[in-house]
Amino acid sequence: MTLIAQITDPHLRVDGRDPAHDPAKAIRRAFARIAAMKVRPEAIVLTGDIIDRSAPDYAHALPLLREAPVRVLPLSGNHDRPGAFRAAFSGHVAFARDHLSFVEPVGDVLVVGIDSNLPDGSGGVDAARLDWLAEVLGKADAPVILALHHPPFLTHTAHVDDDGFAGAEALASCIGGSPVIRVIAGHTHRGMQTLWAGIPASTCAAIGYGLSLSLSGDPHEPVDTPPGFELHSFRSGGLVTHPVTLPLS
Repeated sequence: MTLIAQITDPHLRVDGRDPAHDPAKAIRRAFARIAAMKVRPEAIVLTGDIIDRSAPDYAHALPLLREAPVRVLPLSGNHDRPGAFRAAFSGHVAFARDHLSFVEPVGDVLVVGIDSNLPDGSGGVDAARLDWLAEVLGKADAPVILALHHPPFLTHTAHVDDDGFAGAEALASCIGGSPVIRVIAGHTHRGMQTLWAGIPASTCAAIGYGLSLSLSGDPHEPVDTPPGFELHSFRSGGLVTHPVTLPLS
């Protein structure tokens, strides 16, 4: 069995103005839960927004992430800072030259992290990232979990869908019929599941604050929902995802 944890959207601040619970304490609770498992995950995929815009760099985040009981595979989110991110995490994974994408074998699967933060600040993938991904998938010799920060699928929540995902159709075409068995993302601060491009796809609940559900288009607001993470279990050719909810305090 290959077991991989997913943690997302801690939004670690430096100004103490967290809109809900303390995300650093929530991460430590997640690390403690993982450390106590009889079968530990082989890695934690951290799907973005590690810091918030209040932070200029990762000096406050790195000591906390070093407490992880297993290796951490970091992806950049829209609140992260690309230059500082590459400098901070180049020892964790080998990033692509022109974007913060990576390929990392974990047990019996390949975790392919694709950087969904475009240079103009929008979410999506461009031709260069699609070409990189096509080459990676063409060489893949194991089932692939594709991780990114922004969900490429429609979520039916206006605050996500109105921003769009550039290149969604091209990405769906790229992964259709490929070794990708699961697409995982963050960004929504809510757990969501769907079938996209014929592949199970999901977003993970945030380890930091949640966002209120609005299917009507009303503004979303930060809410103090219980933090959580997900466990992706691959065995006998199949993948099952288990959500884990953590206490608020």
